Amino acid sequence: MPKKIFLNIFFLLPDFLFRLIGQFSKIVIRGHALDDQTNIFLKFIPIKTLKDSNEESIKSIRKSFEKSSGLINIAAKPTSKVSFKDIDIGNGLIIRKYSPSILKSTKSILYFHGGGYIFGSINTHHNIVMYYASFLGVEIYSLDYSLSPENKFPIALDDACKAYNWMLDKNINSNEISLCGDSAGAHLAASLTNKLLKDSKDLPGSQLLIYPMVSPSCDFKSFDDFGNGFYLTASNMKWMWKKFKNKNDDFENPCFDLLKTDINSNNFPKTLIVTAGFDVLCDEAEKYAYLLHQKSINIRQLHYPSLIHGFASMSRLRKAKLAVDHFLDEYEKIL
Repeated sequence: MPKKIFLNIFFLLPDFLFRLIGQFSKIVIRGHALDDQTNIFLKFIPIKTLKDSNEESIKSIRKSFEKSSGLINIAAKPTSKVSFKDIDIGNGLIIRKYSPSILKSTKSILYFHGGGYIFGSINTHHNIVMYYASFLGVEIYSLDYSLSPENKFPIALDDACKAYNWMLDKNINSNEISLCGDSAGAHLAASLTNKLLKDSKDLPGSQLLIYPMVSPSCDFKSFDDFGNGFYLTASNMKWMWKKFKNKNDDFENPCFDLLKTDINSNNFPKTLIVTAGFDVLCDEAEKYAYLLHQKSINIRQLHYPSLIHGFASMSRLRKAKLAVDHFLDEYEKIL
């Protein structure tokens, strides 16, 4: 409770105070300064080193993450009323349907939460999806897919395929579906697109990939530049890829390593990729965006140089909210 009260006060403090404090702890990398409010906020976020975590400690971290997300909301409030309900789409696989009171479009979004395929759930990302649904005025289906290491690749992808087919069975046309996800969820969205492409299935109309995991190689300069101190660490990201991998052949699978994507379709979904400047994943996401660009895909990258990985979940931070509202405005154009 004291932490919740403190954060509520923190989010109300004026910008000039953050700029004043920021003068003494300014962080500039690659010619860009970390947002002052975000910089101070980072000091209150506990960052756990995961390399020694076993199965029991992973479950404990999951419970802690779920509990804290329920107690402390750091996402912006919905702009209008949104109702939601959980639906079992078969064999205990749950999808949560969000229905805004003001519908602006007949399109539907299939959403995948982040968390490195190890953590996160429809509950940890509930407030985020509520905001997206209200802002965009579309129905969103958020999937509670299976987590690793209990369920390694490609089990989460199988869940995503089931959810996509379930929506098609509900008479939602494929081009009326948009895929969306953040971090691991963005990887899952792009992975699903690659799977559908490989199997010659009907593709979704568009996809929004928010600071996506892209390649298990983790061989990018951003891992050196932003590997520590900016919420997602390089060592934790490498650990999560290892826990997610099932076998060595996965490295050649375009549904696992998105940089192996081989596009041979003129109907590839319109794609919007969001990147953050102070993020270990920014270089691989940019490389993936360039790969799609080379294939003449309708692709745009929106880069927010002063923000960190996870900022879309932290939209009570002023610069983060401005960025979220901006990329949602752009997303609306390709839905």
